[in-house]
Amino acid sequence: MPSVRATQVLSGLIDTSGSRKSGQRVNYKQFPGGFLKLASANAIADLKSTPVPLVIIEEPDDTSESVSDQGDAIRIVMERRKRQRRSKVILGGTPSVAGLSRVEEFIALSDRRVLPIRCHECNGSHVLDWENVRWDDREEGVSHEVYGLALPESAFYACPLCGAIWSDYRRKENILDTVRAAFESGDPWCGWEATSETSGGVVGFTELNELYVCMPGTSLADVVRDFLQAEHDAALGDDSGRIVFTNSKLGRPYEYKGDQAGEEDLRARAMDYPEGIVPRGGLLVTIGVDVQHDRLAVIVRAWGREEESWLVHWGELYAENTCVDRNDAVWEALDRLVFSPFEYENGNRLRAKAISIDSGDGNTNDAVYYWVRTRSARHSHVRIMAIKGASDRQDPEIFATPRLKSIDHHRPDKQTKADRHGVKVYIVGTNRAKDWLDGQMKLEARGIGRWHYYRKVRADYFEQITSEVKAPHKSIKYRLVWQLKSGRRNEALDGEVYALHAARAVRVHLMRPAQWAELERAVTQMSLFQEDPSPPDRDLSGTENTGEGKPSLAELARKLNG
Repeated sequence: MPSVRATQVLSGLIDTSGSRKSGQRVNYKQFPGGFLKLASANAIADLKSTPVPLVIIEEPDDTSESVSDQGDAIRIVMERRKRQRRSKVILGGTPSVAGLSRVEEFIALSDRRVLPIRCHECNGSHVLDWENVRWDDREEGVSHEVYGLALPESAFYACPLCGAIWSDYRRKENILDTVRAAFESGDPWCGWEATSETSGGVVGFTELNELYVCMPGTSLADVVRDFLQAEHDAALGDDSGRIVFTNSKLGRPYEYKGDQAGEEDLRARAMDYPEGIVPRGGLLVTIGVDVQHDRLAVIVRAWGREEESWLVHWGELYAENTCVDRNDAVWEALDRLVFSPFEYENGNRLRAKAISIDSGDGNTNDAVYYWVRTRSARHSHVRIMAIKGASDRQDPEIFATPRLKSIDHHRPDKQTKADRHGVKVYIVGTNRAKDWLDGQMKLEARGIGRWHYYRKVRADYFEQITSEVKAPHKSIKYRLVWQLKSGRRNEALDGEVYALHAARAVRVHLMRPAQWAELERAVTQMSLFQEDPSPPDRDLSGTENTGEGKPSLAELARKLNG
């Protein structure tokens, strides 16, 4: 407890001797009027045990979003203060990856305060920024292995308002003078100014980078050396130093400058074809179903030659009670959606060839296994698969046949839920599937091999299929992993992954030209006895699809039914 011992007021209140007298422990300290408890963010018992009025969370980006499968560590510990009067939560830490950072998430909810510093020359104030740090280059001589011709020891700060040069000493003096003047004027925030409004009274301090550090041992020259080292390593293919510099020195989340397609780019490339109708060229239909506690999110996709594909439907079926209940009406609604034939562009019909449905949730998987077993018996023409996404630590193929396993029917305690239902569980290579989808989204031209979607798709589709970023994982070294951006939903993306898995299961990517030709003949040739084919008997009225400027699915169903 060095900080306690170094603070006169605290050292007189908190026993740091290490003695266990009076209930003192390394992680538990009592003092008059209260106590200090140090808890691990990965220990559910520590997080849920004690009501407290003041919670301090250190390094939120390093906390777990699922502690013992009971939820987000930060949300759990925040529950400890609900019944306390005048409770407060303090979060402090280094932001990590843009879009994934919890620090960034909570800062966005705050009033985003900054500390403008007054210039000693022009009296103007501005927020200190790395862009204003300068250094000299040597005009001649041997180039340094890391720094090149740069001279880090010459680093200085240049006022962006008047150009005045701040030495390291002057930089620190300007900061101290600004804060001191604000304090003496009665400003309770000592110069920190809010830049946005917040409805919850959340105070956040942003842009608090190393340029504001006034303690001995930190200089502009040190910061410049770190920057030049990071840039040198990045030129050799190692981005880790650049990430550390951005996070720790600049106090900002690192943003990966990948070439992922953006929402607006995807929206602009949408095609004009109606929802629920398989466009010409789509010859085989697969379906992906993402299972939530209160709804089923469904992607229907039609496939053609060279893996060209068309989105036929994106929507959600809401449960009357819960999807955990296998007798809930939502499962029959799913039957009507996925097992009814889909209308082809010429009026003919196509039935789904394969369905991959999410069984990864420990609460809903019993209902999923029941649905897979009973519907597989009823609809033998459809390959129905219960699936789970592979662990982030694994990187398997998109589709793989489950390994054969022997089941001891005399030892039910050794059987899984899937074993008891007689269902095989397929593991989806989610990272590889998302790599494939990312590659398809970046293709701008139309034609063979392209990945299409209709213009009037539900409004949140584009936000959801771009809801993840491929970035380093805090617990997985040496490779990038797809991760959900903070505050985003990804059911549509998961549905696309599962529909792709179903397509790989029926070997769409390996089909020969003769096989495609046979499918095309079956789909395009109208029956001589079917002059006016009736539309598919599909009930879409229970599907939530609220795309702006488009008819609802209920309206579409009425039109299809004449």
